[in-house]
Amino acid sequence: MLKFIRGKGQQPTAERQRLQKELFAYRKTAQHGFPHKPSALAYDPVSKLMAIGTQTGAIKVLGQPGVELYGQHTLVNNSTSELNVQLLEWVYGSGRLLSLTAANQLILWEPVGITLVPIKTLPFDGKLKKVSSLCCSLSKDLVWIGTEGGNIYQFDLKSFTIREPVIYHDVVLEQVPPTYKLNPGAIESIRQLPNELNKLLIAYNRGLCVLWDMDMSSVERAYIAPGHGQSVGLYVNNTGTEFTWYHADGSYASWLIASGEPPENVNYVPYGPDPCKSINRLYKGKRSVNDVIIFSGGMPRSAYGDHNCVSVHSSDGKKICLDFTSKVIDFFVTYKEESEDLQVLVVLLEEEFCAYDLTDAKVPAIKAPYLHSVHASAVTCNYIASQVTQTVYKRIKRAGGEQDIEFSSIDWPVTGGVLPEGVAQCDENETTKEYEILLTGHEDGSVKFWDCSGVLLHPIYNFKTANIFGHENHDETAAVECNELDESEPPFRKAGLFDPYSDDPRLAVKKIALCPKTGHLIVGGTAGQIVIADFDGDSLEHVMLKLSSMNLVSDRDGFVWKGHDQLNVRPNLLGEDSLPISENGVNITGVLQVLPPASITCLALEANWGLVSGGTAHGLVLFDFKNFVPVFHRCTLNPNDLTGAGEQLSRRKSFKKSLRESFRKLRKGRSTRNNPSNQVPTTLEARPVERQIEARCTDDGMGSMVRCLLFAKTYITNVNITSPTLWSATNASTVSVFLLHLPPAQTAATTGPPASGNTTPQSPRRISAQLAKEIQLKHRAPVIGISIFDQSGCPVDQLNYGENGTPPHRVLIASEEQFKVFSLPQLKPINKYKLTAHEGARIRRIHFGSFSCRVSHELLQSLTGSSPTKSTRSNDGGDGAANTSLTACNSEIYHEMALICLTNMGDIMVLSVPELKRQLNAAAVRREDINGISSLCFTNSGEALYMMSSSELQRIALATFRVVQPTGMVPVEPFESEGNESTMPTNEDDNSDKEVDSNDDATIPNPPIAKQRAKALELSIENNTSPRTNGLNSSPNRANETITSSIGDLTVDSVRDHLNTTTTTLCSTTTEETVGRLSVLSTQTNHATASVNIKDIPNINIPNLFDLASKGNTTESSTSSVVIKSVITSISHEKTNGKNETLKTKSTEHEESQF
Repeated sequence: MLKFIRGKGQQPTAERQRLQKELFAYRKTAQHGFPHKPSALAYDPVSKLMAIGTQTGAIKVLGQPGVELYGQHTLVNNSTSELNVQLLEWVYGSGRLLSLTAANQLILWEPVGITLVPIKTLPFDGKLKKVSSLCCSLSKDLVWIGTEGGNIYQFDLKSFTIREPVIYHDVVLEQVPPTYKLNPGAIESIRQLPNELNKLLIAYNRGLCVLWDMDMSSVERAYIAPGHGQSVGLYVNNTGTEFTWYHADGSYASWLIASGEPPENVNYVPYGPDPCKSINRLYKGKRSVNDVIIFSGGMPRSAYGDHNCVSVHSSDGKKICLDFTSKVIDFFVTYKEESEDLQVLVVLLEEEFCAYDLTDAKVPAIKAPYLHSVHASAVTCNYIASQVTQTVYKRIKRAGGEQDIEFSSIDWPVTGGVLPEGVAQCDENETTKEYEILLTGHEDGSVKFWDCSGVLLHPIYNFKTANIFGHENHDETAAVECNELDESEPPFRKAGLFDPYSDDPRLAVKKIALCPKTGHLIVGGTAGQIVIADFDGDSLEHVMLKLSSMNLVSDRDGFVWKGHDQLNVRPNLLGEDSLPISENGVNITGVLQVLPPASITCLALEANWGLVSGGTAHGLVLFDFKNFVPVFHRCTLNPNDLTGAGEQLSRRKSFKKSLRESFRKLRKGRSTRNNPSNQVPTTLEARPVERQIEARCTDDGMGSMVRCLLFAKTYITNVNITSPTLWSATNASTVSVFLLHLPPAQTAATTGPPASGNTTPQSPRRISAQLAKEIQLKHRAPVIGISIFDQSGCPVDQLNYGENGTPPHRVLIASEEQFKVFSLPQLKPINKYKLTAHEGARIRRIHFGSFSCRVSHELLQSLTGSSPTKSTRSNDGGDGAANTSLTACNSEIYHEMALICLTNMGDIMVLSVPELKRQLNAAAVRREDINGISSLCFTNSGEALYMMSSSELQRIALATFRVVQPTGMVPVEPFESEGNESTMPTNEDDNSDKEVDSNDDATIPNPPIAKQRAKALELSIENNTSPRTNGLNSSPNRANETITSSIGDLTVDSVRDHLNTTTTTLCSTTTEETVGRLSVLSTQTNHATASVNIKDIPNINIPNLFDLASKGNTTESSTSSVVIKSVITSISHEKTNGKNETLKTKSTEHEESQF
């Protein structure tokens, strides 16, 4: 009781609150990988920018490496299917982009910073006005919109309105030859002639194409396809003298624009004579003197109709048919400047992004700088290796470089956008740079290495374990390639990397460990296999592949394994005359097989000691991989539970035992109801309300699963000497501490460089281990993680080899329900944080991160005087703790180590150690996104990566000092019209008055619209540059407390839960325009008061907004900030052409204003 009252009385000082804002801030920074469900592609040959739209309404614009812009469509009628982006069209050279959604809305986007802002929206109503094609004029002022009804509308980009004249299909039919008597159908393609800008080529669906003269508003020439086959599209050459017309029957032909006569090969079907599928897209160009046609589709319908192909046919007879494993969405071709000479083929597929060199007749693949398919094989686990040394990184890079020999070295053609000066020079000046490497384990047994140190996710190496296992003739079967078929067949060539199928599910990778200092790699699989390798390409001596097995249930006679069999290592790799497995500087030294062959549940690696430990559902093993001998194993199975049916262990309860437990529960419930003394006493003490947690069954068979393993050199026997230890924990909250005895030769050997680990066999060393201590947590929740940290809060496993940190050491044991800190070596409880009891969430992952910021000398001195623990951390943290984001260390840089945890609700919390006071709380992942929560990984510098879809990674930052985000910009060309303000609709004038007034002294006469109306984007919640939102703690005087829920109080958590339940959209409902309008609302909090300056916004057409005046003048700061946050978070934006805008709000309180 006294301890509780004393803990509640300690409030954070003003200095600590100030420092807290400087250290911690949550923001989404960058996206890596391949967009989920792409649906549209567009390329701007003038600005050299590429845009991709998805079925979920996301838009991504990409230029040169480092230039990435993101946009998101918002819901119109609460139907997610309406977000599907069907067409994208660039306003060439201006940086603006047009998108057409399934809701038949045309939206104009403009880049502001790293965000795409929707500045105008034009809805189309009626089935006949269903948009089928778009074409932007080369003069950047008009967009021609073709519809399913066969009409073409002229759309003025400056006024964003439809203007006359409309090209009606019946007017066109009156001027075509009388031999054509069909309804022409929908508009399939519109092209403006580059040499005559006043003429349009219009292709209709039913075999009609016309040359339309806009000055005369008449048909100049008509082109009629024989047989009136269904048309698909047009390609016009750069001189405007010829166009290629391709059709749904797999045929194409090149027509002269000056002549309406059909060409001789008008019915040419490249893969005929059998019926073929439609050609969906076609480009034409030259390679030296040869004409080259590139088209997608056109496969023979009966034999190869299920193939997804892009064909490259040259006039010299060379034909290549790129056969992909996923659907072709679209593709484009880049040309050399102002010529028809082909350069690069870029293909967007449903599951990957590919590029090919068209200057080479062999059409080799190009390694694109971005949009890599992370899920080429299904991702089964993620692991981040932080602070990888330059030596290890170069070894991995060199090994991966040999895998990229087959790629073309042509320059990447998409080079649009501008990078800030001086960004590229920062990394080059660092001599001791450390890297962040993401390792993804896959279903096919491969491990891919990705450099995630910067904005781009670079693939640097692909480590394959499947080659070790299988039968003896595995090499011969794997070497069979898909040879080209005979001339009468399509010349298929397998293309792309996406391969979702796995030969054996037992190959799937479950756990990975990489030593960032030595380069040792450990890979654990589904069938209990542990592959041991190292990136030591410089060593002259290569060891043979060795195989060892350790049986966890050898002493359990009654155990029966009913799961899958183990994987067999190929016999030809284990013979005495077999060659060592060394691929590209990576040595696979051995395979450890754990029996029974259950899935590996956790791994721990200590390369300096030469030890690896693995855990399964049956126990744990400790293995000496330098001498390749087992050290010990420990079975964690309950002696009464000896059935092994896969990974789900049977409890094998008898009927008598079940009846006995049922009667005990009934008797206990009856005694509790009848005995009033057992009820909880009601006292006046202000204790936090704890939720009742269901008791866990002590006889649960899954309790034997080993959940976490940790090697640490710490104080376990006495307070003076550190000893090597291994810590393990199970699902049943049993924590075991093993004392490791390393011989003196072991210590002497590991003090040298890692290469000396391959010791000579003359003097084998023996490592032994014994159980030193065991902890049984009472609540029996699964233990998620164990970490041992020193007085400065730095984990000892992050220290350099040979360093012990500052004593005393403490151990943090994190279960699913709580954190608990114990002293070492006494194991006396110091502190506890009950997360599940207070908030109902469960812990999923923990990590220690380094947080830094620059502070003044006065603030540093005040912190030193008021909090001795923090001052020690700020002084010592820079010595022992490694910070990847620091380039200079001086007295004004404050360091702090903190505990980061992820909950099953998708929230990320930052807690101070050892006090366990909450510093930051942020809703990072949607609670419904189970894959995202399970895949999230933390770095040592306060960042995290998680799978936002099956193919895409989202990067978030929790620290202010280390933020990796795109810095490239796309310059926007202002509209040339002088009367820009007058041509805009009236509903836009009212909204932009105050921004225009504040920009009277601007040098640009007509700045881009998005910069006028969305200036507040630089301060938006989703932006990555300026804002620092300290999670959901809007009241700074509660930021350092352990936040608990209490009855009758409006807490931050309850507001967040309400917001999450009321928001039903898939995307954020906060539009940048809305944030721009509400940016004038001041939400600055000064200990007790907050104000909303309603008088500063008299011109906004929202009368009910003045109802907030009474709320804004209140003296309760937390309530005021909640009101403003709910207003900004829950506004969705709708706009119709020529009408006033409507704002819809879901308010969080009944007494708040609804507008």
